[in-house]
Amino acid sequence: MSLRTVARDDLKNAARSYVVLGVVGVFAALVALVFVAERNIYPDPYRTLFDVSFMTFLVFPLFVAPLSYLAVAGDRESGVIKYALGLPNSRLSYVLGKFASRVSVTLGAVVVALLAGFAVAFATFKSAPSLGRFATFAGVSALYGVSLTGLFVGVSAATSRRSRAMLGVFGAYFLLVPFWFGFLPIVNLGTVLDAVATALGTTITDSTRSFVNALSPATAYLVATEPVYSGVVDQYPRIAGNFGGESTAIQDKLWFNVFVMAAWGVLGLLAGYASFRRSELG
Repeated sequence: MSLRTVARDDLKNAARSYVVLGVVGVFAALVALVFVAERNIYPDPYRTLFDVSFMTFLVFPLFVAPLSYLAVAGDRESGVIKYALGLPNSRLSYVLGKFASRVSVTLGAVVVALLAGFAVAFATFKSAPSLGRFATFAGVSALYGVSLTGLFVGVSAATSRRSRAMLGVFGAYFLLVPFWFGFLPIVNLGTVLDAVATALGTTITDSTRSFVNALSPATAYLVATEPVYSGVVDQYPRIAGNFGGESTAIQDKLWFNVFVMAAWGVLGLLAGYASFRRSELG
């Protein structure tokens, strides 16, 4: 049983799952509804893409989570994994096959959702949607999805129970999105950094704080969408407020944010595999 076989069999099972189909369908419906709601508010679909990006950074991980957290842990708890690894198949091939399968579903969700949004924009917006902008947005969103899937499958590989995998995945979500972005009013990354600085008798500069904030894959995703609005940044104040002006800071560079997203996915998957490789399965 090779990586390809693991991925193929897992993808077939996913295609028959109502949970998977529901996740893809609901996410596509949400994106389409954003375009429907704003069709008479903005003439340009790229302005709605800006709002979709904020919904995606906050909500999309919650759709990726149920697609990923049972990838390995579910098979370990049910005992199916003993059969899979009893065949000529390495643990590395097994984990990578599961990742390939789950990331295919994640990418499918991104493509279906943006095709739905593009169709609504084409039919209802005053200005025709730009295929190039939608494609760029899809590419950045796909990378975000790959990053999340790698991280969540890694968590699944590191655990032996469904409940632990679920807690680990949703814990990672709350750490990297609400906590890191500052949505939690009392305890968030900013308050933790201030507490550490106070304990050390020092202060944290704005540039350091900005750099640390940029290390979340969710924050990196938002910054990496800037090329979507190339040439039209100044046409809407909210877009200009987020992307206007030139910056020399490393955390504002496209390559850095792409690297951050990729690093979370790769390192998360590798850490999960390293734990899985040492685990007793019987």
